[in-house]
Amino acid sequence: MWNRTARIIHSTIWWANWILILLLGLIFDSVIWPGNRKMYRKSEYFWAWTLMKIGGIKLKITGGHNLPENETVVYMANHQSDLDWPIIFMAVPGYYLFLAKKELFDVPVFGTYMKLQNYIPIERTSLRRSLRTYDKVADLIKKGNSIVIYPEGTRSRDRDLQKFKSFSFSFLQEARVRVVPIAIDGSINIQKKGSGLISPGEVSVNILPPISFDDIYDLEAKDFCRKASDRVRESLLKILKKI
Repeated sequence: MWNRTARIIHSTIWWANWILILLLGLIFDSVIWPGNRKMYRKSEYFWAWTLMKIGGIKLKITGGHNLPENETVVYMANHQSDLDWPIIFMAVPGYYLFLAKKELFDVPVFGTYMKLQNYIPIERTSLRRSLRTYDKVADLIKKGNSIVIYPEGTRSRDRDLQKFKSFSFSFLQEARVRVVPIAIDGSINIQKKGSGLISPGEVSVNILPPISFDDIYDLEAKDFCRKASDRVRESLLKILKKI
């Protein structure tokens, strides 16, 4: 068991690496290889890999065979900690954009990087702006961009799956793509919400079979969101409750 001083030193090194590698990625992505998404993804993977190694974090990834090939999808993962971002980079290959709350785009370095990558801010305080975001997301998906979103909307304070936000599903009715649920368990033990301390440990990442909504697209928007949310939620709970 590490004492608090050792954990603080370890966590400081981990967060310094988080910022440094991300800053280097920001410089290289904007100056050396602007617009080169292949190199963007390589730098993101390297960033995530260094965080796992320095943090003493072991990922147990299963279900890779469920990842569709050459198909635009929406990846939906539960959200236990800040570590979930690099976990996605380690577990899911290919190109995709993240949806994230607007406040994150104001975070130094991280927010700038998100803007460079054309990640999509969600404006939750304004219905009008939210509707514009939904239209933008649907349009991006139709153009072949896969999307990653955390339907809980924020990190959990425990292992329980929180209530899903309806905005996570509203654009699916227009975009008409499948959802690939990703169950992440254990990252909350590495870094809890409200704490910057990092603890070594193991995280399970289960990539679940894609979910289709072909039979409910014709429902009213509210009913569609409710049924789509239930399907994704049930899929995640089947795994999370077993762990």
